[in-house]
Formats: sequence, structure tokens, C-alpha cells
Amino acid sequence: MRANPSASSRDVDGPSIRIKWSEGGTLVATWQLSEEVKSELKRRFALPPHELPFVLRLYDVTDRDVRNDGLDKYVDFEVNGQALEWRLYGIEPGRNYRVDLGVRLLDGRFWPLIRSEAV
Repeated sequence: MRANPSASSRDVDGPSIRIKWSEGGTLVATWQLSEEVKSELKRRFALPPHELPFVLRLYDVTDRDVRNDGLDKYVDFEVNGQALEWRLYGIEPGRNYRVDLGVRLLDGRFWPLIRSEAV
């Protein structure tokens, strides 16, 4: 049994995201975007939120937390813009993880919205 079976994060009046362990060595990420966040995304990107290329960025934070210095270990999962939950495969037992929900920009950069707590 893990000491922290699930972890979540929430910005005030902003998006929230939670990850938890699941059977078969997977993680399940669930998130919510408020109407205010959806409106801001539509304004910023000139697209309805369900048409944006959302990405879950899974970080391995076993040996170090996310520093955004080019040395972070992560894998990106493209997710359906209308989904509120996604199962992440390829998880190694005994490791610690965090996940960011964000948008992949046209030039390939990642624009993060929210980061989960570590599990």
C-alpha cells in the first residue's frame, strides 16, 4: 500500500487535477476546468477548449522534483479535449510521479495549466 494513494492540486477558481494509482500498474488522472478557465482558453487560443490539443505530461519525480531545466524526465500523452479522465500506462513500480495538464502549441511548446501533487 502506498503512503499517498492519490494526490490533487487546485488553483483558486482555476483548474484542478488529481492522479491516483490504479490496478495493473497504471495511474488515472482526473481533472476539472471551470467555465472561467474555459473562457480564458478560448480567448487566448481563439478555439473552443474541446478543440485544443490537450496533453498530460507525466514526470518521474523519484530522484528530483520538476525544475524545468531541460533535465526533467517526462512522457507526454495526448488526450481528448472533452475528456475529464485519462489512464496512463507504462508506469514503473516504486517510482514517484506528477502530472501536468496543458496545451501543445503549434510550434510544439507545452503550455501548462495545472500540476498535480506527487504520488
